[in-house]
Amino acid sequence: MTRRLVPFLLALLLAGCLHRPSSVSYGDTALATDTVWSGVVRIAGVVTVKKGARLTILPGTRVLFERFDRDGDGIGDGEIYVEGELVAEGTAEAPILLTSAASQPKPADWKYLYCDFAKKVRVAHLVSEYAYSGIQVHFCKALIRDSEFRHNVDGVRFSTVNLELTGNDIHHNRHGLRYEERRSRGVVKGNRIHDNDIGLFVVTRSRGDVLVTGNDITSSRSYQVKFGLQQRQDVAFPRNWWGTTDRGRLAEEVFDRRRDPSLGRAVLAEPLSGPIFPTP
Repeated sequence: MTRRLVPFLLALLLAGCLHRPSSVSYGDTALATDTVWSGVVRIAGVVTVKKGARLTILPGTRVLFERFDRDGDGIGDGEIYVEGELVAEGTAEAPILLTSAASQPKPADWKYLYCDFAKKVRVAHLVSEYAYSGIQVHFCKALIRDSEFRHNVDGVRFSTVNLELTGNDIHHNRHGLRYEERRSRGVVKGNRIHDNDIGLFVVTRSRGDVLVTGNDITSSRSYQVKFGLQQRQDVAFPRNWWGTTDRGRLAEEVFDRRRDPSLGRAVLAEPLSGPIFPTP
């Protein structure tokens, strides 16, 4: 009886070990080969995904950034910097979480998930919070869908990209979506952008080549749309829901030529008469 029981108990023990969530920690690290993250990942430095390498983050992974500020600028310096490939695709049942490790987290506890000249960027069902930027994408092609960006300074930020940003919930940031087109192409569609200080912050060099349409952009505390001081061209934002059908009220929620003659106009063409998404 005892001899039969021992292999059975060993099998149970091994099964428990195989299914136990993993935990790994990084300081300043360069990932030069393909790497897979799961379980709990702690970061107290800059993790760089080098060209030729792929970082895959599996569903349910929790990435915790320790707060540290090397240069004393008030912004945490923990980050993931992607030069190679990023595939971070969670599921609705098991999203990926990027967050501060602090017991009382706040925006800018860590810096960002930063994709720059990356070969591939695919993000889905990811929650990014308490960062300076929930995600930044520059000089690459990216698909960001069905994710949540909350309690950051910038929820999503980009420039010079080929971007598809769809099905995301971007809320309670200083800037929901902040961008400079600079020859970008793409579409921002089917997102909820709400309860930010500024919904859309169009900094400069934008002309509508990234189509922002079919979104609910509501409840911004300062402006639904704000142009930066160098945004001279008009930009159209057709067929969005802005939380009101009152054109006068809507004009008050936009910072453009109507407030500064040196700026272009935010053209809120064909505004929708009601929300796309039901109120949660």
